[in-house]
Amino acid sequence: MKFPDVWVGKRFFVGLGRPEILGRGPKEVRGSAYIEGPEIVGNPELFSPKAIAKGEAGPSFELGASMASQNTNKEMIPPPFYALFVRMYARIASFLKVDTLLCVDRIKTRIIYSEVIMAKNKNFVIPHPSQEGKNLVYSCLEGPENGVYVRGTLRNNNTIELPYYWKDLVHNDSITVSLTPVGCHQDLIVTRVSNEVVVVQTQSPYPIQCFYHVYGERKDIRKLEVEVDA
Repeated sequence: MKFPDVWVGKRFFVGLGRPEILGRGPKEVRGSAYIEGPEIVGNPELFSPKAIAKGEAGPSFELGASMASQNTNKEMIPPPFYALFVRMYARIASFLKVDTLLCVDRIKTRIIYSEVIMAKNKNFVIPHPSQEGKNLVYSCLEGPENGVYVRGTLRNNNTIELPYYWKDLVHNDSITVSLTPVGCHQDLIVTRVSNEVVVVQTQSPYPIQCFYHVYGERKDIRKLEVEVDA
């Protein structure tokens, strides 16, 4: 059955569900629509297994309840640039996946998982622990490497135990150690370094007591390219 035009003055329902949020009887929401889905808006070929062979659907075909793509309506000049345009606010209540590019002015979220984040500065905001109504803005450390560190205090012991996963995470020859004696001069030196332990030696008659920082460069990812084209 074909219709040249369809005009719905009240509500448009497709499916057997009962969307109570749209109201019933005198409380119905005029101009509302309910579509049980799945729904395709735009070029249906982009949401078919054929698109995989063309390299247009990513590594695998994923079916969504509502799928929007560039349309094929030649009457629109120029054709729409965006498959979906939201003038006000859009909320994703569960999960948002962006395969190619996300352009935003601000992101507010609990967790972001990403392989690489490129930013002019990397700040984070936490509630001020001492002043009500204020926040603290801290910035991440920056350096020319994908670095990690551990720190702590060494007492009555000469061995710093590094996290067990450092053997698979950190280049062994990238590790550096900083020691700060506590209480008195202890002539501390590092006698052995690996990505599992750091051994410290003292010529002081007193037991070892010091603060330490141990830094290393990650080996599970590519080395950071520091100078790149703008």
